[in-house]
This record gives sequence, C-alpha cells and structure tokens, in this order.
Amino acid sequence: MKKLYLLINSLDIGRGGLTKANLQQANILNDLGYDTSILTFNYNGDYQEIIKEIYSIYNLNSKIKIINMYDYFRNEENTIEYDNTYENLIDKNVTVEKVNNSALRLYEKGLYKKYITFREDKSIRGIDYFSDSRHRLKSEFYTYTGYVGKVSYMDYNFNKPRQMTFHNSLGECYMSKWVNPENGKATKINIIQNNIIHQSFKNDNQLKTHFIEEIIKNDENPIIISDARNTDNIMIDVKDKHVKKNIRLHSNHLSPNGEVAKTVLPALENLGNINSLIVLTNQQKEDIIANYGYSEKIKVIPNSIHTLSPNEVNKFKRKNKAVVISRLVTLKQIDHIIKAINLIKKDNQEFILEIYGTGNELENLKTLVKNNNLEKNIIFKGYTNNPLEIYKESLFSITTSKTEGFSLSILESMACGTPVISYDFNYGPQEIIDNNENGLIINKDNIKELSENIVYLKNNEKVLKEMSEKGVEKIEKKFSTERVKREWFEFIENMKY
Repeated sequence: MKKLYLLINSLDIGRGGLTKANLQQANILNDLGYDTSILTFNYNGDYQEIIKEIYSIYNLNSKIKIINMYDYFRNEENTIEYDNTYENLIDKNVTVEKVNNSALRLYEKGLYKKYITFREDKSIRGIDYFSDSRHRLKSEFYTYTGYVGKVSYMDYNFNKPRQMTFHNSLGECYMSKWVNPENGKATKINIIQNNIIHQSFKNDNQLKTHFIEEIIKNDENPIIISDARNTDNIMIDVKDKHVKKNIRLHSNHLSPNGEVAKTVLPALENLGNINSLIVLTNQQKEDIIANYGYSEKIKVIPNSIHTLSPNEVNKFKRKNKAVVISRLVTLKQIDHIIKAINLIKKDNQEFILEIYGTGNELENLKTLVKNNNLEKNIIFKGYTNNPLEIYKESLFSITTSKTEGFSLSILESMACGTPVISYDFNYGPQEIIDNNENGLIINKDNIKELSENIVYLKNNEKVLKEMSEKGVEKIEKKFSTERVKREWFEFIENMKY
C-alpha cells in the first residue's frame, strides 16, 4: 500500500479554505485505498481536543492519522491528567482582578504577579509570571489535560521568549530551544531523552525536516504533498532519495500588484527539485509554465465537492437574501459589497445580505454598515461550520476577492444550486462559472456594476432558477468528488519512481 503524507503547519477549528481542502484531500486519498497521514508542525496544548473535533466536524475518516511534531517527540502513549483550574490558585492572600470572561490578574500583597487565561471549564490555559518591577519573567502553557506542556522564558528588554522548554505529563523536558527574541527564530534546539541530549538542530526548519525523515524512514516509496507554503522548504530538504516530493498551491502565485508572492517563491524556484507542482486551475498552470517552464511537472487537480441532484436542489426553500461566506480580510474586499448594497437600499429595503465569517476587518465592516444606516439590510452572522446549509436557503452569493487560488466558496455555492455574482479575478471564476449561464462574472472592482447585478438577480426568479439548474450540472460534470477522485488516482498511479 502506498503511503501518502500531507504537510500543513497547523490544524484548528474555524479555519478557511486551506484547512478544508487539506482534509478533503486526505479523505479522497484514503477512499482510494492509500495509507494517508497529515503531518502538523506547530505547538498547541489543546491539540488532543482539537483533533477529536476535526474528525467530527469535517467528517475526517478515522483511518487517517494526524501526527503532530511535538506530540511525536513527546513520545508519550498514556498522558496523565490533572485537575488544574484557576480557582486552585486563589486563596485569602491573593487579590483577584477580572480582565474578561477568560482572563484575570493575581496580586500578592498588592504586587501584580500573575496573568492567567483559562478555558470555559475554568481549566488553566496559560500563566504569565511577573517580577516586582512588572517585567514578565516566564509564560507557562497548559495542555487540555492539565499539565504544563511548554514554558517560555522572557528576554528582559524585548519581553519575548529567549528560551523555551517542552514537557510531557510527568514534567520531564523532551525539547529545549534557544530563541532570538528580536525575530522569534530558534537558534539551537535540543531533543532530550532521559535527561540526555539526543540530537541538536540549528533552527526550526532542520527540526521539522528531521521529523518528516523520522516518520518516513521505514517506507519504501513515500509520497509527500506540501499543502502550505511554510512547509515547502522543509519538504524540499528531506534527504530520503526514495521520497516523491509534491507541492500543492491553494492560492494565486501572484500578489494583487502582479509580483510573485514571496511565500510561493520556494515552490517555483525549486521546480527542478520536486516531482510535481499541483495547481487548481488550467489558467494558473498556463501562467506558471509561461514564466518558469517545466510543463511536464505542472499538474491540475481542482477542489471537489459532493454534488446534489436537480430534484434535491429544487426542494430548497430560498429566502429573500444574498449571502457572503468568507474570511473578513482586505483581500476579500467585502466593503465593495456593502457599498453596492448602499447604492440600491432605497428601492430594495426588504432585501437582506448576510455575512458569515471572522477576520481582522470585521470591526471596520461593521462601522461601514453603521455609518450608512444599513443595519437592517446587512447582518453579520459570525463563523459557520456548515456553509452548505446557508447557501441552500439563499437566492445567490457574492464574491469580490482581489485574487484567489480557486475560490472554494464559488464551488460550494453552485453545488447547492445557488448562483454566484463574482468579480473577474485570477483564479477560479472563469473555470467554474459560465458567465450568464450558471452565474455572473463582472468587471473587477466595479461597485456600480455589482449593485446593478444584485438587483438583476434579485428581481429575476426565472433567471435564478435556470442558473441554479445549470450550475448544479456544471459542478457535477467537472468538480464532483468522484471525478476529482479519479484525477488523484491517475496522478498517484502515474507518478514515476
């Protein structure tokens, strides 16, 4: 059985398209009969609980292994659990100041000594310790099972870690790091076993590459697919001569100003050192070949989705609303949609736009809505783990990104028979949407045109129905799970050894 490893720096609940695509890809490869694992590289004391939720929320097959680097080096089969709640730290000699619902400060004889963060069940998440002169001395990070898994010792001048230690549930140190407090980069890492330094590394990338080499060392012909740009270099540095190295791009390789994105450079500059570069659209493939060559190495395998029959789609009860499901960041240009709604609000007072998602632009977008008196027309709904249910009850969805690698939201919307109004950006809209047949592609950054097309779709039930039916047909034909599964099978089986 072929063994496949998908690399992604971290996994968590509430993430965007990259996490969804990674987990979907793992399920597809597992369904094809391959022994599939996901390797992650970040430290997170809550990983045990997060992984349980990932299997449940994303329907990840239980045969797929998720192996975290720190858990691997911790090498602890049975974890001891502790009852560590913040209440255990409070006695009559301590003064408590509540900061919010998940943090508080502790004072001893009036001196600020500890800053504590905690979970909903009152278990300690972390403790910062302070000197009498209020300099942070160290930070302890507690795992979900109640023990201190990581300790950061702070630099006096920068108030950032200078040294870190990592511990198992017995309190034994299995790894230590020296860190440059100016840039956060590790300068020396020790792997410790039974109080003996077993191995040392000069930086995090060396450690991560070693972790991969340890995982695959007994495999005959392992296949690795790097899903995140911060895992490309560490995969490329793997020394095992039998390993097949592949990079999968989920984003546009160009920044909005047309320059090659720095994060993608290692992938493009190392085409000669990898087996293949997998992209999501033919348009991106052509653009990369035009600039870098290696036509035989650039493969196209799009994202996929479970498709519905037209009869199922016709039964959905649509509400008088449009929907946006997106990360709320500047790249997505959600403010354009708000401005478009503002242009038409006078004659469309009953029409609703729902915005699902989180991000650093949330407060700015809420302010824009408030300043234009759009609170009754535009509603922020927070993050959703179930976008398909949202699309099913909406007339249409809207996408206004500056740039994308594919736009999973367009795929999900059309799979539910919900047409999309999309800006014409690279990449995705031109390959998923057939303009004026199953959706609308409009000129990028044209807010007036966007507002006009919102009104057009809202007021044309017949057009919406036709676009809905044709959209479902298009997704079934080109992006169904079964079709994309066959493409992955052909890719893996035709890989040269």
